[in-house]
Amino acid sequence: MRNSTLTRRQILGHGVRLTVVGATPALLTACTKPELHCEDVSGLREDDVALRKQLEYRDVSPHGESKNCKSCAFYLAGKKNECGRCTLVKGPIHPLGYCSSWAAKG
Repeated sequence: MRNSTLTRRQILGHGVRLTVVGATPALLTACTKPELHCEDVSGLREDDVALRKQLEYRDVSPHGESKNCKSCAFYLAGKKNECGRCTLVKGPIHPLGYCSSWAAKG
C-alpha cells in the first residue's frame, strides 16, 4: 500500500506552480494589449472640460460593442494603441468609450 500523504514541501511546490499557471493569462494580456487611458483633460480649456462632463464622456461604454466611440459617426481613430479624437468632444477619446451624443456611423 502506498503512502498518500504529502509533505509540506510538496504542498508548497504545488501552490507555487498553481500561482504561476493562474497568473500567466493575465501577464500575457498585459503584455499584448496596452491599457488606454483617455481621460486626461489637463490641456483643455474649462468650457471643453465642462462639455465633456455634460455629455457624460467615459472611457468604457455602458452599451458595450453595440454603442461605443469606435462605432460613432463623430469619432476619428488614432494610431494603433492610442486614443482617438471626436468632432464634438475635445481631448483624447477611447475607442471603446461613450458619450450621450453617440450617433451611428452612416
